[in-house]
Amino acid sequence: MSARAQVWRAAAVFAAVDKISGVFQTALGGVRSSLERLDTAAQKIATAPVRRDEPTELVDPLVEALGAQRSLEASAEVIRRADDALGTLLDALV
Repeated sequence: MSARAQVWRAAAVFAAVDKISGVFQTALGGVRSSLERLDTAAQKIATAPVRRDEPTELVDPLVEALGAQRSLEASAEVIRRADDALGTLLDALV
């Protein structure tokens, strides 16, 4: 492979790694945000007032917790896919 081709190949690899890194950062932000939402919902559930003569209203925090869980699962899947892409890229270099 010529020196010029090697430079182009290296530039393409660095560009791909940079894009994958951006995807990782975005997904990690999603994980962080989802965990904060899940924590807030858990605190609302744990501190909900309990009265013997009335049912405790937990619908909103439970729905929020389920939404946060789905968001966390989606972010984790993005991380898995980005990891696979990075692994494929590294395998291609070897």
